[in-house]
Amino acid sequence: MALDLTHVETFVALARHRHFGRAAASLGVTVSTVTKRLHRLEETLGVPLILRDSNGVAGMTLAGERFVLVAPGLLQAASSATAAAHGEPRCTLRVGIPAGVGVVAPLLPTALGTLELALTHEHQGVSVLAVPTPFQRLTSDLVEGASDVVLTFGASGHPEVTSVRLSPIHRVGLVAATHPFARRHWVPAAEFAAEPMIYSPDLPKEYMHPFVLADVRSLAEARLSPLFATTTADVAQRVLGGRDVTVVPLALTANLPPELVRIPLRDVPDSWYYAHHRGGDSRPELTTAVRLMSDFTDSITRAAAQGR
Repeated sequence: MALDLTHVETFVALARHRHFGRAAASLGVTVSTVTKRLHRLEETLGVPLILRDSNGVAGMTLAGERFVLVAPGLLQAASSATAAAHGEPRCTLRVGIPAGVGVVAPLLPTALGTLELALTHEHQGVSVLAVPTPFQRLTSDLVEGASDVVLTFGASGHPEVTSVRLSPIHRVGLVAATHPFARRHWVPAAEFAAEPMIYSPDLPKEYMHPFVLADVRSLAEARLSPLFATTTADVAQRVLGGRDVTVVPLALTANLPPELVRIPLRDVPDSWYYAHHRGGDSRPELTTAVRLMSDFTDSITRAAAQGR
């Protein structure tokens, strides 16, 4: 079977965007071209991949759901083979990180570079690429192949995702410089949890709960301030308003602007970073990267603590 990788790439774009027009725009081609490529791929495979309706994409067939799990790997393998022929890195691991995180964590790019350096000691020709991703797409982009591993919080409940626990998070409060807590050296977690706390109701609970202190008091008792945020920058902007507070990892507070203040919290239960990757992805480079991520998350926590 001779698969045209251009057709495979088009299918992956359709699976990601669930819309012919947006998929075409992402590829820089016409909707007609996307339609023709999909049709030829389905002819080659001998099975339909996309369920269509009057709006275009209604979903994927069972064959499509199976194929989308391996299609990104085909594209990655082809890219690595091409790069190897030109003497470039033979494998690029794409690390999904929350979009806008650089607003409060400017040390993160340097830390990722350290992770890449450690990884290349064990696997030559590997590079690490940070992929800023909206909160709501961290899991879906991973499953669809836009990223290879996601640095996040809490174990995933998605059946196609494997979760690996890393180092402790070390949560702190984040408030505006005008907030009364900004003048205190520390605050009990229970007292901080009584403040109006930023909450994104459309995020998975495993991602959201550590940062609304759901393990300190029940959400039914919380004063939640809804925010449909897509990036860390959105959360920081809300905190700057002065009334609402949030909880963040200490690692994301290095070199904060003077308008934002981090507050140590007392009596906070343990919680951990997690690495998520696709369950079927067993590449040695990925396995090593996940193992190294525990040291990586620990190092950015220590760097943030020293930068206080």
